[in-house]
Amino acid sequence: MDKNIWKQLYTLINEWIQLGAWKFIRSNDFVGLEINGATYYCTIMGQLGDCIGFSIYEGEQGYRDLNSISLEYEEDRVIQYMMFDQTCLTFYMGDREEVPSSQRQMMKTLGFKYRGKGNWPYFLSFQSRFYPYEINDYQAKIMIQVLEQLIPLMKAYINKEVVVDFDQDEMLYTHDGIYEARALPPVKDKFPTLTITDKGNLETIPQSFRQFIIELAYLKGGIVEAGYDRPISGLVLLAMELESQEIVYMNLLKVEEEQSKACLNMFQELLEDYGKPTEIMIRNPRVFCALSSICEVCGTKIYMTALPMIDNILNEMEYYMSK
Repeated sequence: MDKNIWKQLYTLINEWIQLGAWKFIRSNDFVGLEINGATYYCTIMGQLGDCIGFSIYEGEQGYRDLNSISLEYEEDRVIQYMMFDQTCLTFYMGDREEVPSSQRQMMKTLGFKYRGKGNWPYFLSFQSRFYPYEINDYQAKIMIQVLEQLIPLMKAYINKEVVVDFDQDEMLYTHDGIYEARALPPVKDKFPTLTITDKGNLETIPQSFRQFIIELAYLKGGIVEAGYDRPISGLVLLAMELESQEIVYMNLLKVEEEQSKACLNMFQELLEDYGKPTEIMIRNPRVFCALSSICEVCGTKIYMTALPMIDNILNEMEYYMSK
């Protein structure tokens, strides 16, 4: 860790904390910044007094991640999936125990002192398929660049030097030293819809009266594997036959496996082994986008619903992984 980089980061974050910008803006009021040819989108959290911080998303894919995480989901497991399936840099205010040990040591080395519950700054990197991890010097530089633009932008907004109607799909934006309101970019779907154009042998597969529950979920806890510079997140794809409550398919996906295609391949295996089901029940939006087309071809009804029986299985998996 480069002491000069981190000194600059902590100096700026202290200024951000003193500003208290989260008191003046909601987490679903987006901020955009053009910096060195790149566009960053920010969400500023903490207006309700909890989870104080901000997240930085880069480019078009980052904007898709930001929108996906900003939607409201009824199921905790879907919220967890969206959280682990995003790529962003995040600053939080938390307790001392939440701060990565390397960052605590850097604070001590640089002479920055924090006291009290919820008053310790720390920084995490989220990357799809990987477990949240401490940021490196390169990522710290990005946070510095963003804060150098974000702090004066928020000061201008707080002082009413720029007016934004967030409720009319505007965002607070800065480019080339200009602060303005700008229309939000159109929201593009994060998850690809896999359209079945070649029915192949689907028409010859017999109809069955089976019902399946299909889940794609991230598991809590990182997994250390050789070849990666950070822990990966366990991502499990499973299918349960509803009547028997039997798990008929389970796969812990590799980092390189494309999720939507893995869902489609799994469903095709179910078709070969059990025939066309009358219906499947899911809750993950990615699974819906992956399977809606082939379900239509097969005459299989697909439902979005709560899956409490799957939660019990996932909880057990997490318990044994933690041992």
